[in-house]
Amino acid sequence: MTNWHPDLSNSNAPRYIAIADSIETDLSTGRLSPGDRLPAQRHLAKLLGLDFTTVARGYTEARRRGLLSSQVGSGTFVTHPHDGDKKNTGGHSSRIGIPDFSMNLPPEPEGTALLSKMQSGFSALSSDLTPLLRYQSFETSEPDQNAAVSWLKSAGLTARPEQILFSPGAQAALTNILATLTAPGDQIGSEAITYPGIRSVCAQLHLELKGLETDENGIIPEIFEAASRTGGLRALYLNPTLHNPTTRTVPYKRRRELVSIAENHGIPILEDDAYSLLSRTPPVPFATLAPEITWYVGSLSKCLGAGLRLAYVLAPDQGASWQFSRAVRTSQVMPSPLTVGLATRWIEDDTAAALLDQIRSESRTRQTIAANYLKDHAFLADPDGFHLWLNLPDGWNRSAFVSQMRNLQIGIVEADAFTVSGQPLEAVRIGLGGPINHAQLSQAMEIIAQTLQASPARASVYF
Repeated sequence: MTNWHPDLSNSNAPRYIAIADSIETDLSTGRLSPGDRLPAQRHLAKLLGLDFTTVARGYTEARRRGLLSSQVGSGTFVTHPHDGDKKNTGGHSSRIGIPDFSMNLPPEPEGTALLSKMQSGFSALSSDLTPLLRYQSFETSEPDQNAAVSWLKSAGLTARPEQILFSPGAQAALTNILATLTAPGDQIGSEAITYPGIRSVCAQLHLELKGLETDENGIIPEIFEAASRTGGLRALYLNPTLHNPTTRTVPYKRRRELVSIAENHGIPILEDDAYSLLSRTPPVPFATLAPEITWYVGSLSKCLGAGLRLAYVLAPDQGASWQFSRAVRTSQVMPSPLTVGLATRWIEDDTAAALLDQIRSESRTRQTIAANYLKDHAFLADPDGFHLWLNLPDGWNRSAFVSQMRNLQIGIVEADAFTVSGQPLEAVRIGLGGPINHAQLSQAMEIIAQTLQASPARASVYF
């Protein structure tokens, strides 16, 4: 029914809500049926005398309610409001939570062969579940250690099996590392714009996070040197590869410069290496350049899936390893043996490698889609990552923009969340991952691009 158009005359709701309401009403009355094709958004906008962005927002709201689905090259179709839930959850929607789009989600796995391979890993564990339900000692099993060695080798890190520590995620690892290194009131250095999780950890431990000025290559050596000379820094936190949120990667020369300063002043480095395995040419880790002073944290959340709460940790020495293990025991008891067992299985049978390859490939496709719509705007991105850093044009502020985009099913986070020092930029991080297909992403990016072409005052009347 490509000639459908809604009657909005009796609605006092915002126009985009009224469009979604009309789709829902017409589906319930039989005027629309599952499978009907709706008019193209630009065509409907012209018929209704509305801006494209308003109609696009209405379709997005209807899609959020489960009333529409989009297919690349085919159009937008009416669907039954429960079909999407069954498709996405296998009939167990009550067990699946709503994705947290404020987090930086990787693209989700697709394809019968890959999903079957992933499920076989669960089946293999089920044959001997009882040991995985027990409390575990500090000592990790040899197969788990060997799998971790193999995984970290892909990130350019060589380690002995007995060196690797296990943590229930990178956030827990960072918390426990800082708990062993610091006391309340200590100062930790970081990029001036950095991962919000480290801000939360420092606040919880009553630490002062000092933002250090950066350029396109990372923290400026002279700034780090000056901060180190005062004797106030207890450690330096870095997210050096595919940086969250700016997407930048610290080049080798700058890594060497920062390492030299840290070594001279005896400052430990916390290397949060969540994204390097996404890179097809990962740089040399800080832990390889300066193993005696570097705490390395390699998480599986960004390169395999956030629900796999597991990180591999390398400490600078044996004494530090024991302190970290005690901190994990005190705060989390242990990583889940079920999670560790599944990760090991997936690494051993190459499921993890296949999943990583798909996430890399899908990330590149999504970055291409985003770049096509944002070509007239200033943004930072890396083709191997699944987020970008968008600088808003003159006239826009970050809170107004995020408010306008609040119903899009992609994560848009204001610069405030990442800013350690100074005035936050008029910028946002846009996440391209999560449970979204190419048509939905194209729709969202088109709305973003169209919205940025209008002033906030003018755009606000559409919502």
